[in-house]
Amino acid sequence: MTALFQHYLPPAPAMLPYVSGRFYASAHARAVGGAVAMAANRLYCVPYVLARSGLFSAMAVSVTTGAAGVLRMALAADDGTGHPGRLIDEPLADADTTAAGSAICPFAQPRWIPAGIWWLLLCFSGTPSVRGTSTQAFSGGNTLLLGSAAADGGAGGGAAGSENGFFAPLTHQAGAPIMPSPPSGLAYLVNAAAPLPTLQAA
Repeated sequence: MTALFQHYLPPAPAMLPYVSGRFYASAHARAVGGAVAMAANRLYCVPYVLARSGLFSAMAVSVTTGAAGVLRMALAADDGTGHPGRLIDEPLADADTTAAGSAICPFAQPRWIPAGIWWLLLCFSGTPSVRGTSTQAFSGGNTLLLGSAAADGGAGGGAAGSENGFFAPLTHQAGAPIMPSPPSGLAYLVNAAAPLPTLQAA
């Protein structure tokens, strides 16, 4: 192929387009782990890498074993230090977690989200199990962003294992904003699987 011919080749698309109604996990997520038991009245903060800007209608997780209660989700910016920052959107329409299936928290209206690093925040009033990340660095992927206390990248597990996100106590309250902006009092989810949130394309 000559340099002249190569110069006139049309550029290839970097990614496939988002398809309305489909759910998209973070671009950094690796193989998904199994069912993860959620604690009630706990704030979970999970990093989310959006490789390309898009219009999204909702946030969601997959409930594998239902439990009476609801789920609140929110979108937060990154604070530039590897922690969740100011709150961007907290829809007050909680998702029912009583039965297995998609627990969907819709935005009040479709939201354009620019490419970058974001945080999805979750708080359950009950104790369902949801699809989560693996506790291992090269499966869950979160340790690739958050680092590890051990030089093995978190693959070894144990007390110095993979960091899959942050958590803090947070009491769920229906019909009222509950998410802190920015979240504070956070601790690493050390060697613990995190819920695997997704964004639904509008």
